[in-house]
Amino acid sequence: MKKITALLMMAVMLVSLFAGCGKSAQKNDAKPENTSEKTTEVAKNTESAKVEKIKIWVPTSGKYDDIDAVMAKVNEITRAKIGVEVEFCPLQFGQWFGQYSLLLSGTEDVDIMANYGGYLNAYSQGACLDLTDLLNEYGQDIIATEGEYLKGGMIDGRQYAIPIYAAYAWNMGLIYRQDVVDELGLTDQVANVKTLEDWEPILAAVKEAKPDMTPYVMNTGATASNFQYGTWDDLGNNYGVLLDGGKTSEVVNLFESDEYARLCKIMYDWNQKGYSSKDIQTQTDGFGTLTQNDAAFSTLGQTDFNTKFYQTTSIGKPIGIVMLGDAVGRTYNNVTYTVMSNTKHPEACMKFLNLWFSDTELGNLIKYGIEGTHYVVNGDGMAEYPEGQDANSCTYHLGASVSNTVAIRWVTENPDYVKLLNDANSSARRSVALGFAFNTDSVTNEITQLDNVRAKYQTGLETGVMDPDQYLPEFNKALKDAGIDKVIAEKQAQLDAYLGK
Repeated sequence: MKKITALLMMAVMLVSLFAGCGKSAQKNDAKPENTSEKTTEVAKNTESAKVEKIKIWVPTSGKYDDIDAVMAKVNEITRAKIGVEVEFCPLQFGQWFGQYSLLLSGTEDVDIMANYGGYLNAYSQGACLDLTDLLNEYGQDIIATEGEYLKGGMIDGRQYAIPIYAAYAWNMGLIYRQDVVDELGLTDQVANVKTLEDWEPILAAVKEAKPDMTPYVMNTGATASNFQYGTWDDLGNNYGVLLDGGKTSEVVNLFESDEYARLCKIMYDWNQKGYSSKDIQTQTDGFGTLTQNDAAFSTLGQTDFNTKFYQTTSIGKPIGIVMLGDAVGRTYNNVTYTVMSNTKHPEACMKFLNLWFSDTELGNLIKYGIEGTHYVVNGDGMAEYPEGQDANSCTYHLGASVSNTVAIRWVTENPDYVKLLNDANSSARRSVALGFAFNTDSVTNEITQLDNVRAKYQTGLETGVMDPDQYLPEFNKALKDAGIDKVIAEKQAQLDAYLGK
């Protein structure tokens, strides 16, 4: 990235990229008009000249044909309340991940940027502005809402990113077809399930009664491990975890633990008994798709207060969950907003983020568009498409948000989501490593080698295709040879420093 040739290529690509950012892009170097004449007209011009203009880049899977009309409404609010105009520059998710590194390269056309997959890459490139003082001065609504979860955007005690306010507290759990459980008379038995071992009789009953339905499948297909959302705090990459969910700060090797061996043995047992499909290791369809086709009964995945509602609504089948332990607030910085280090309008950026975090009218506009044109509010107070429109025909549904509490709920969402979210986040036990961000710069080569080892063994072990008695020792030896102990030691040192030890 630092090579001259790479920078030249970025510059060429950015000219094309920024040319498509909205229809109303304006330069940020407008000069204030002469204010020496004390007339009403000059006063108006002076007030107009004080308005700062910023650009924010976000990914979306929705429509934004009418973004200029929506932004006009947005800016009526922001000009009056904070003296700021904002221009949203959306990119479809398919484009976003290809353009993200270009956006980080640094131009005055980017003031605020969403970060999906974490902000550490932006930080390592010096693209993130230190927001600590700005947050304290202009971000009181963010602070009041996020509280301790703001740690998800901190490095060395300084605030470099604003984490979106979402569900921080969760645990690994079983996700299953509730209607099948009820049909087979297993409701009371499922209510008493506390561990994966307890689930085996349920799988046996489903296998016998429903021969065309696979009792257990991968959550998101073979591209993700079964234990991706384990009961441990993975500290960012599973190469060194807090096995007890972050009650203590000892970083250990997950793959050498009794807990990991136990889980692998359970998966192997289930596979041997025919509870999972023979092609589970290569099957690309996940639980949602298979369940819609009545081809799957249960899976392992991330579970929280909203999983049952969300899965039921999105899949279209009655879904139940069993959480394998209490919900825990843990290391999390996956989706954040950062202010670019070279912005000319740092105060305006923070003022806007804080207003977006707290103003429902603004949140509705940015997320759904103009009421009556792009959405309507039904009798239950939920947002939905106007009559005759849907996701394909509606000309605006950006979906972007910095807080999951700032806009009214969409008709397909849980009407009690906001209360449940706030209750869950405030009451959950928090990992001691909450907000910890692992800097991998000193162990980049080791992590590359470890990733190669995991690709060879992990999916097979975690789907039950590989016998853990034979392959788990091989896996751990290969991890040792690849340098996992060095990575764990470095992670422990960084965590201790984070905790002030």
